[in-house]
Formats: sequence, structure tokens, C-alpha cells
Amino acid sequence: MAISAIVGQAFSSVALAFGIFFFSFACKYYVAILLALFGGRHGNKNWNSNQISHHLHQRINNSFIRDNNKNGNGRGLDGCIYKESLHDDEPFVSIQLPFYNEKNVARRIIDACINIDYKNYEILVLDDSSDETIEILKELSSRKGPPTIKVVHRKDRRGFKGGALSEGLMYMNPKTEYIVVFDADFIPPSDIIKQFLWYFEAQNRDKANENGNGHRSANNVVNHFNNKQSHGPNSESIEKRAEKRYERRKIAAVQGYQYHHLNKSENWITKGVRAEYSGSYMIERPAEEFFGVMKMISGSVFMLRADVVKQLGWTTSITEDWDLTLRLYLAGYKVMYTPFIQAPAEIPTTVRRLVRQRMRWAEGHTFAVKKCFWNILKSRMLTFREKIEFLYFAPYYLQSFFFLVGTLCWMIGELLHQSLSFWTATLGWCLILINFFSLPLMSLAGLFLERNALEDFTGIFSLIVISYILTPFQAYAAIKGLLEKEEGTWIRTLKTGTITDMLLGIRFRRMFSWIKSERRKPRTSAKGRYHTRKNSHQLHKGIHKRRGRSRRA
Repeated sequence: MAISAIVGQAFSSVALAFGIFFFSFACKYYVAILLALFGGRHGNKNWNSNQISHHLHQRINNSFIRDNNKNGNGRGLDGCIYKESLHDDEPFVSIQLPFYNEKNVARRIIDACINIDYKNYEILVLDDSSDETIEILKELSSRKGPPTIKVVHRKDRRGFKGGALSEGLMYMNPKTEYIVVFDADFIPPSDIIKQFLWYFEAQNRDKANENGNGHRSANNVVNHFNNKQSHGPNSESIEKRAEKRYERRKIAAVQGYQYHHLNKSENWITKGVRAEYSGSYMIERPAEEFFGVMKMISGSVFMLRADVVKQLGWTTSITEDWDLTLRLYLAGYKVMYTPFIQAPAEIPTTVRRLVRQRMRWAEGHTFAVKKCFWNILKSRMLTFREKIEFLYFAPYYLQSFFFLVGTLCWMIGELLHQSLSFWTATLGWCLILINFFSLPLMSLAGLFLERNALEDFTGIFSLIVISYILTPFQAYAAIKGLLEKEEGTWIRTLKTGTITDMLLGIRFRRMFSWIKSERRKPRTSAKGRYHTRKNSHQLHKGIHKRRGRSRRA
């Protein structure tokens, strides 16, 4: 009996330890939910995209007027900054599209990229295909007129997506200042380059002290201050302010919202994944941006500074985006997230495809954490808050394994009728329920903030089922990534090209406006985000004509 009691107490203690571990994640999610729902300054009035753009345009314009008036320049954003940075001297942008047997969606994304409202850019297709995609790309690359379409075809998949992107660095235009990456199943809106560039170019509005590559160094900033003010008692504070300004300019990547929407009504799986992404991109990631912690590059819908990518390069990791994120922070650079830049995408439609996708993520993520863990914690390039967030990121997929172990320990403790003396059944069930509801509530809150997505709330129930289905597979893949010496192979997720829903921009609730609104790009035309109803109808009509398949609006 004594041995049974000791064993039961041990298993109960392990179960409680894992319960507290999950509670720490739940607390983070609840804080993010409260911040998103009640951290706004403008009540709960609803905003559509045009209202958001107008309000933020006014705030940015007024801010620039105040700043420039101090220097005797009464010029606002419309009068100078925006036109100079994004019209008179547009930086060259390389849109890079990694392909592997994407015959169902190749035309769609290339057509969308061709119609982007920007002049100084190229489309670089990095193709590893062995099917009809090759012929489609030959046809599209033969078209004349801007933008230039380059196709780099590799005969093997060496290095997978990271290898293809690495190859792209050798073929992109030498003038490239920024790189944008889209996966094949996305449909970027026509103004997306200008949206991305605002976050970079707003930092470079003071042209007087820029260095040769368009990015001001810390010494330039210090000299700029010292030229205006003499070295006196406050010289140290001047240098500190200069360093802070420089740190704000260390943004190397801007991540947008992967709006998984195109086929959200196809089945119960797509509805669940749609709800999951809403919670992540509307609640969790904005909170990370608000608190200034580590943010993750997420595979698609992001812009990078070309000089930084050339410096760090791409690796052959099966999660090349997360690997690059860690290396950016180790090099002293930052990643910014904004939900205001969105591109709709396709959702995996079967359990098999979703499982294989998440197993790759779990393995690659954990392998990269293992490789960089101590370097991240010891690095002076990361702030304390960024390191704390990394500690949250580190066991992200190992949570599945911990969940299985913790549940098993709890069941053994119950079978042996042993419980901890200080831990009552009421406390135990409270802990379970708090942990259980955190993710569904975060997804529900995300859908709530997306005014036009409230009809998707039934996806919350699908999300709960999907989470339990994925748990054992993610647990296995995460342990594999933790123990293996070399990563496994890349298994692609099939894209079908199916569209079930109109491509309409997200209408945020006004309470969402606190999220880095001072950096929001103004809209200079009435076209709106993504496509208008008319443009969406034309896109559907064109796809239907090409693919010979009916679409449900």
C-alpha cells in the first residue's frame, strides 16, 4: 500500500506540474484576449477597411505635420513623404513564389501578382515542379510587358523551399531592396507592396543622414543629434535617444495576416482551421507586437530587407521561416507583425493533409529550437521580453507530448485513488477548464474582431476536434525533431484551387485600432483592400472559365 501511495502521489504530482505548465500558456492567451477586446481607445464601433484607412491616414498625416513644423517644413504625408518614398523613387521589389507541382493555382497567383499596383518590381518563380506546372510557367513567362516574370526551374528539390529561396537570391534583380514571399495558394491584393513598404519606408523619411544602402547606421543618428546640440551634460541622453531611434530602424521583416479564407466553407475541417488562424493572427500575434516581444515569420505574406537576407541567407530547414526568424534576432534584427496587411489563402481540406502539414511544422520548429536554444538565451541582441517569448515558443509543439503524458499521469493517479493533499478536486477541475477554454475563446475573440466573420463561429467546435486529432501526431513529430541529428523530408500540402467564399476585406471592430496604428499605410485610391465585390466577381468568373469548375459565392 505504501508503494502504491508513493507511485500514485508521484503521478499526480507530474500531472499537476503539466497542468500548471499549460496554465502559463492559458494566462498568456487570456491576457491577449483582454488586451484585444478591452484595450482599445474608441469603444466598440465597427470599422470597415476604408474607415480604418481614413482614420489612420489622418493620424499619420497630423503626426508628420507636427514633426515637420518643428523644422520649418509644413508638409504633411500627402505633400511630401508618401509620394517621395513610394512614387518618385520606388524601391525595387522582388516577389518570390516557391512552386512545387502547383498546376491548380499557378495561374491564379501569377495573375494576381501581375495586377499589383506598383511599377518597380519583378515576379520570380522558383519552381521545383515535375508536372503540368512547367508548361503553365513557360506560357506565362513568355508574355511581354511589365512586370518581368522570371522562372528558375530546378531539376531536384534539394533544400526544399529554403533551397529554392536561396537559389532565388542569385537570380533576383541586383537592384532589389525588398523581397516579398507568397506561397502558391495565396492571392495577394493589388496594393500589398505599398502596404508593406510603408512599414519600412516610413523609417527612412529623413534622407539627410542615410548611408549608402538606404538604412541609417547608429553612428549616423548619433552624429545627426550631435550636429544639432553641443556635447554637454545631456550628451549621454542624446546618444541613448539616438540608439533607441536606431533600434526602431532595425526591422528586417514585416509579417502580414495569412487570411485563410478562400475555401473556408468547404467542410468542417476548413471551418476549424479558419477559426484557428483568426485566433492566432487577430489576438495572439497582435499582443506580441503590442508588448514588443519576439515575433515569428510565418512562411508567406511577408516582406524582407534584401540586404539582410543576402547577409544571413536561407537554410534548408523544413521550417525555413522559423529558422530565419531565430537567426534574424540573433543578428540583432526585429520582426514586425501587422494584421492590416492581408492576403487570402487556401485551407487544407482533409485530415491527412492537415496532419502531414502540422507534423512538418512540429518537427522543424522543435529541431530549430534545439539548435539555437542556448544561443538565444545567452545573446545580448535580444531583450529580456524577447527571450521570455522565445521560452513560450520553444515547447510550442512539445505541448502535445506534454498533454499526452500529463493526461496519462492523471489517469494513473485516479486509478490508484491517490491525490495530493493540498490539491482538491474543485481546484483540479478549475485548472482543467481554464486550460481547455483558452484556445477556443481566443479563436472566438478573433472572429468577433473580424466583424464579417461572425458566421464562422461554428468552426470553434471543429477546432476543438481537430486539436485532439492532431495531438498524437504533433507529439511524435516534436519528439522526433528534438532527438534526431538531421531533419526529415518536406511533404507538400496539395492545393486544389477551390474557392467557396468571396474575397472581401476584413471589417475590423474599432476597438482593434490600438495595434500599431501609427504605422498604418494610407490608402491613396478607392479600390479598397483585396478586391471589391465587382473585382471578386470578375476573379471568380475568370477562374471558373479557366478551370471549368463551379464556385460557390
